[in-house]
Amino acid sequence: MKIDDQQRRRGTLLKYTFFVMLAYSITQVGTLSAHWLGLSSVSYVEILGVTALSLGISLGFVALIQFKKTLSHRFTKFVFFGQFLVWLVMYAVWLLVLRETRVMALFFGLMALTFSLSNTKLMQSLVITLATCLIQVGGSYFAIYSLQQPGVWAQEVFYTLCFLPSALFICSLSGQYAKQRAEINEAKRVAEKHSDALVLEMGKVQYANAELEKAFGRIEELAIRDELTGLHNRRYLMDSLEREKIRADRTGRLFSIVMLDVDHFKRVNDTYGHLQGDVVLKAVAKAAQAAFRVNDFCARYGGEEFVVVLEEVDSAGGMICTQRLRQSIEALQLPEIAEGFRVTVSLGYTQYRKMEPIAHTIARADAALYRAKAAGRNRAEFD
Repeated sequence: MKIDDQQRRRGTLLKYTFFVMLAYSITQVGTLSAHWLGLSSVSYVEILGVTALSLGISLGFVALIQFKKTLSHRFTKFVFFGQFLVWLVMYAVWLLVLRETRVMALFFGLMALTFSLSNTKLMQSLVITLATCLIQVGGSYFAIYSLQQPGVWAQEVFYTLCFLPSALFICSLSGQYAKQRAEINEAKRVAEKHSDALVLEMGKVQYANAELEKAFGRIEELAIRDELTGLHNRRYLMDSLEREKIRADRTGRLFSIVMLDVDHFKRVNDTYGHLQGDVVLKAVAKAAQAAFRVNDFCARYGGEEFVVVLEEVDSAGGMICTQRLRQSIEALQLPEIAEGFRVTVSLGYTQYRKMEPIAHTIARADAALYRAKAAGRNRAEFD
């Protein structure tokens, strides 16, 4: 059983027990008032004895409820039924103690029945009503004819019959309240069940959405990345260059591009195979990424050609960066391809000119690249 169910059940039992204690207390106050007003010959000792007995039993139930760790359904029924039996016994005892004011017990019996409204069903209320009437009639008969207490039995039977309509009305209310409680509890159980299912389904949906976002992210990444080298692809490069152009035209902060081509790459493929050619392309891509700043980026333009975009660098700085890139690639060692194997690149550098089309900038860099290749390769030419 869940902890909140235990706490709720404990709270209900304690509330019921305190209601019973309140009913006992009110009856004893009524008995004491009858004594003070001279309406009953009951003594202080009798009042004190009945009070101690009734309240002591209720306090015993409170302690039992409070200190019992697990409140099962069987224990709950025991508390309700046990206190009901105790109440019937105490009602009989109290009835005999009242003497001349026995009819007052009917009022407090009605009060006790009202207290039970929130916790009893129709049949339980009817049993309480029937038991109250039988105790009242039988107790009055015993008190008058056996104990020789004052009273008119027929009159007390009449009062008991007058008690019945109100008691039966309360029984009807108990039945309606019990039905409503059952409907509310069932609705609550259904809501909790559906709530758990909804939480589970929402969890599945959230997981599916997370997986979908990962998939979309992967698709988006594949759309802008070169699968072999991990660099940005030509599509991303062109979009980025257009953005750089717009920013440069607006702010005046120009940028440069470096186009590089792997020297004699076809010879590498023909001599060592395409798989070794892929090794060369990956090595060149890695070296190009390592040679520049974080805000610069390199993209695979196509085949063995790469383009590097340098942000906010003047021509002198761009030339230095270009030579540094060429040297870092020349220093690569790839013994897995062949002993002493070296790879070199030819590079063409140019700086964007304000308001010109990007195609013109690329064309100038490409022209510089071909001049480098024509001049013997493994060199950089600047526009």
